[in-house]
Amino acid sequence: MSEPAGRAPQPVDAKVLIGGEWYQKDDRLESLNPATGEIIGYAPLCNREDVGLAVRAAREAQPSWAALPLDRRIGHVETLRGLVAQEGDALASLITQESGKPLQEAHFLEILGTLDLMGGLCKGAPAYLGDRRARSGNSLLWGKRYRLRRVPLGVLGVISPGNLPLVSPMGQILPALLAGNTVVFKPSEFASLVGTKLAGLFHRAGFPPGVLNLVTGGCETGAYLVEGGLDGLLFAGSMEAGVQIQARLAPRPIPTELALRGEETFLVLPDAPFGRTVNGAAWAACSGTGQACARAKRFFVPAHMRDRFAAAVAAKVGALRVGNGMEEGVEVGPLISSQRLERVEVHVQEAISRGARLLCGGRRLPGPGFFFQPTVLVDMPPNCALMREETFGPVVPVAGYTDLDEAVRWINDSSYGLSASIWTADVERALALGRRLAVGSVWINDVSCPHTQAWFPWGERKQSGSGRTHPLASLREWTSIQLLSAGGGQCEGELWWFPYSPDGLDLARRMRFLLAEGLAGRLINLVPFLKDLVKVRGTH
Repeated sequence: MSEPAGRAPQPVDAKVLIGGEWYQKDDRLESLNPATGEIIGYAPLCNREDVGLAVRAAREAQPSWAALPLDRRIGHVETLRGLVAQEGDALASLITQESGKPLQEAHFLEILGTLDLMGGLCKGAPAYLGDRRARSGNSLLWGKRYRLRRVPLGVLGVISPGNLPLVSPMGQILPALLAGNTVVFKPSEFASLVGTKLAGLFHRAGFPPGVLNLVTGGCETGAYLVEGGLDGLLFAGSMEAGVQIQARLAPRPIPTELALRGEETFLVLPDAPFGRTVNGAAWAACSGTGQACARAKRFFVPAHMRDRFAAAVAAKVGALRVGNGMEEGVEVGPLISSQRLERVEVHVQEAISRGARLLCGGRRLPGPGFFFQPTVLVDMPPNCALMREETFGPVVPVAGYTDLDEAVRWINDSSYGLSASIWTADVERALALGRRLAVGSVWINDVSCPHTQAWFPWGERKQSGSGRTHPLASLREWTSIQLLSAGGGQCEGELWWFPYSPDGLDLARRMRFLLAEGLAGRLINLVPFLKDLVKVRGTH
């Protein structure tokens, strides 16, 4: 089912949600449609006081929310899931208008991805969050009862990116809430309207006041939240912002989950299924206009097939339709901002000026909006920005290799380590090769396929970030473990309590052999141990 294009409706005035109440402010932030440059709405520009009110509201709501049985918290999420499904068309349209991605991507990656996350999270949460029994292997502790339980951290801040304005924050917020935490949510300044719509769905789903609070604004608002006395922080964004966050938190360290600069490497082996590999390369580089940490940034191909592969990919991406994502058939939308467009342009022009050969694209498109042609290049210098930094655009830099070990060294010679894909007809070989790559995830003949699966962890190595962002893994990230131990209560004291005695010392020595010796040694020491145990127990 397609949806019509057209001009955005009259700009809307968004509100923030604090303690269950909606507020407007005179200071506002513009939200632009990156395909047209038109203002589609305004969001409040929250200051330090606003953020402080939101954190206090979350703090007040947290104890009662954590005390709510897990099945009741899951019930709220199930209600929210129904609302996301009902509002899917409106949500997808808003995502496309504010982030620029084609409408089909908004439905597949954002709406369906979010529903997938929510379903898996609700099914899997009881096993992750439920109390479990434990036992000690020390015979002196037999008779004691132990339980391990997960307890929430408290108030968490969530700062989400603009490239995945629905599925990314939902993958952060929902596990935090199900674990019994409360949240102050700040969406990207490029996705304020989607963030407001999302907060409205939480409100309609009946989440208690203060459980989810929304503040909007730019970098300063985010800084206020980081410094707002949180118990934990989930952030997805740029490396530069992540470094600043760590510096701000240095005086008062708290648990953090940082999803920073990503880099997926696309490694082609000689026996790769050519047609699927070419199609996969086009999608891996250009879907979402290349604006995702999991989009392929570097392409390594055997030298003897590099030109054929690059030409086939150039033919594929050169035929992609670029335009307003609300228009039927559009496959590549605009960059989300003029700054992103300029970054892509600078990286491409730098590579060309240093000898890279352009096979297609390479220029911004004239007219309104932040459009850049899908681009394929070869012969890039190995130390150019396209090969060393995150370009975040629809660009395919293809490099040839003559030795697979050399390609592995190139892949691992990076400050980032999010993911890699390996393309080959030999899956067992790919599995062995994947173990050599210093990345968080490896796909074989595929790209980012489980990104929205609640059951699989999503995370980074090196400077790409820290922590695991997907729901079931995050349930443990955003709780601490508490041990509950119940003593036997049958004796007046334990063997190691006062009074100390020579018999007690002998018992400890015998116990040492029982814990460390093999079976024969244990049998030899068992009878003397039992005799000493009877003596000591008589005094306790």
